[in-house]
Amino acid sequence: QSVFAETYAQLVGGALKKTDDLERLLNNVQVPDFGRNSLNRQFQQVAKLIKLRDELKHERAAFFTSIGGWDTHTSLTPPWGRVEAALAPLITELKAQGVWDDVVIVSVSDFGRTMTSNGQGTDHAWGGNHFVAGGSVKGKRFHGQYPDTLKPEGDMNLGGRGRLIPYLGWESLWAPIVEWMGVTPAQMDTVLPNLHYFTKANRVIKRSDLFTN
Repeated sequence: QSVFAETYAQLVGGALKKTDDLERLLNNVQVPDFGRNSLNRQFQQVAKLIKLRDELKHERAAFFTSIGGWDTHTSLTPPWGRVEAALAPLITELKAQGVWDDVVIVSVSDFGRTMTSNGQGTDHAWGGNHFVAGGSVKGKRFHGQYPDTLKPEGDMNLGGRGRLIPYLGWESLWAPIVEWMGVTPAQMDTVLPNLHYFTKANRVIKRSDLFTN
C-alpha cells in the first residue's frame, strides 16, 4: 500500500531467496572437517564461502568471526591455543584452494588490558597487540613502538595502572590493508575518515612494509 512497504517486502523477499540459494550452494561444497569448536566451525564456513567465490560472483569479500574467553579480570589464561588450533586447518585449506596469497587475516578487539594486576588478573585498558597473517603478508616483524617507560609518569601511561595509549591507531593498521584490497588514495578519507590524524604524526603502516605485493 506504500512505497516503504513495497520496498521492505522486496528486500525481505530478496534476502530470503539469497538465503535459500546460499544454503543450496553450501550443501554442495566440500572442505575438510576443521573440528567441533565454535571458531573451527566458523572458519570452516568461511572456507566454504571462499571456495564458492565464483558461483557467488564475489570479487572481494570480508568475513567476521568471533571467539570469547578474553576476560582476564580473574585469570591470565586467554584462549590463544584455541585460536591457533582453528587457524591451522583454515590456512591449510586456503593453500589447497590456491588463494592463501589473496587472503589477509586480522585480529581485532574492542579494548586492551592493563599492564598491572588487579590481584587476580587485569582490567580494561586501551593499548594491546594484534596480528596480521596471510600469504602476501611480510611476517615475523613488529609494527609500532613500545613506550620508553612503563612507569606511571610515562607519557603513554594513563592512570598509573598500565593503561597505555596505543602507539598506532586502528586507522594505522587498516590503511595498508584496505589499500591492498583496492581502495584508492582518493577514497581513503571516506573509508578511514580519521586517518589524517595519524598521517600527520607519521604513524601509519605503509603497504610496502606490510605486504609483499
